[in-house]
Amino acid sequence: MSIMNVFLSGTQRKNRGHLANIVKIARSNGKLNRDEIRLLKKIKEELNISDLAFRKIIRTPELYPINPPSNYDERIERLYMLTNMLLVDKESFELSLKLLEKLAVGIGFPLKTHEEVVRLAVEMAQKNIDLDSFTKEIKRANGSTKE
Repeated sequence: MSIMNVFLSGTQRKNRGHLANIVKIARSNGKLNRDEIRLLKKIKEELNISDLAFRKIIRTPELYPINPPSNYDERIERLYMLTNMLLVDKESFELSLKLLEKLAVGIGFPLKTHEEVVRLAVEMAQKNIDLDSFTKEIKRANGSTKE
């Protein structure tokens, strides 16, 4: 562990792990395209990740563990971001979809509903559904209105 990681808060670790998961999906075909890099930079800013940390995450996303959010709405928001990255690169859609299913379980969606949740997430992302509508539909599909 680098000295830089010693002083990270739990939120910072979660954000870096989340960005690393998104990078894994983006790199599922072995490379990052211009659109993926643009979206990653936007997410980097939203998650308040430094340029130095961003470059390290891009180079070695496997060094960052999946840190599942404890809050159900945060899990849905992470799924939303992951799904949107999946749709950026049509070339590696199937491979990215399999990775997204694994990540959905990793961020806390139950095994019994994760495939349905991912299928619905992809359908909604393809329709450019906003986060609020996405959240309501995922909760409905996951059999929960709150957690």
